Amino acid sequence: MWRHLDYWSYKLEGTLLRKILSHTLFPFTIILSFWIGMKLVENGITSLSVVGFVLLPILFGLYCAPFERLMPYSRNWLEGGNDTAVDIIMYFSGAFWSGMSKLIVGALFIFGTVELLEPYGHDLWPDQWHPIIQVTMFILIKDFFRYWFHRALHEVPFLWRIHAAHHSVERLYWLNGIRAHPLEIISQAIFYAIPLALVQPSAEIAMIAIILQLSIGIFQHSNIDLNLGWWEYIFSIGDNHRYHHYPDKGVGDSNYGGEFIVWDILFGTFHNPRDERPHDRIGIGTAPDYPMTVAGLYLAPFMTNQSTVFRREDDERDAQDELGQPSLQPAE
Repeated sequence: MWRHLDYWSYKLEGTLLRKILSHTLFPFTIILSFWIGMKLVENGITSLSVVGFVLLPILFGLYCAPFERLMPYSRNWLEGGNDTAVDIIMYFSGAFWSGMSKLIVGALFIFGTVELLEPYGHDLWPDQWHPIIQVTMFILIKDFFRYWFHRALHEVPFLWRIHAAHHSVERLYWLNGIRAHPLEIISQAIFYAIPLALVQPSAEIAMIAIILQLSIGIFQHSNIDLNLGWWEYIFSIGDNHRYHHYPDKGVGDSNYGGEFIVWDILFGTFHNPRDERPHDRIGIGTAPDYPMTVAGLYLAPFMTNQSTVFRREDDERDAQDELGQPSLQPAE
């Protein structure tokens, strides 16, 4: 359906309208998401707010997908074979594994500790502060733990084999940000359980925060060519996340932030050179035949013959020189 927009995509190139959209689309979406969140919870958490919350990922997709055709970062990422079907299955299976993680956390007796700590979290949380400050603080605290968990997924060899399922994607588009191995979903829940017990905002603030996380996540993986400017020094979106998906470890081991990029800047893992833009060749450098089915992605961490280590940029360049191929170039 979206292919019918390709004609208008070429017409839009170089126009003032595209320039305006490239500067305003992200901040407009963030403001809109916060407004939607406030509207959904203005009467508390009701059945209407829950239904709206469930439908939001679909609405975000319908909002984002046409812009990917109209303003693509890479036209090579517009078609992806069967990856959309795989991502849809993994989206719904992710909800199942999130539920399973709660049972596993309970089986490990972590819930008992969480229940002991949770009342203190409610006492510590500044409910009297403005909702914008509360939402920002909640996402920043959560993203602090996400940063260290994500960094461990890259730096600990066995954890990397699990996380490689996410990096197996060969293009970035709005839906595949949710591609994750069940073991990653479960281990993340265990890692978050106790520290987040001491971060207990109201249910309304938590819902608004999750809506904002969804909208940021959409732009993190979207194939939309935006002029983000200083926004890329606050949020983990656009070019800085495209570098994170590079097939060489020297660049790919960077920009770990889930929503914010500030922890990467503080801890020295931020990568976003001013004088270049990322190319569009992503994936796992030394595993070009990585499984691309749901079953294959689930089994890949346990396959002893499956290499899942990033290739160094200089190794890749040497291999290209031997083949007489040109070095990788930034996407058009």
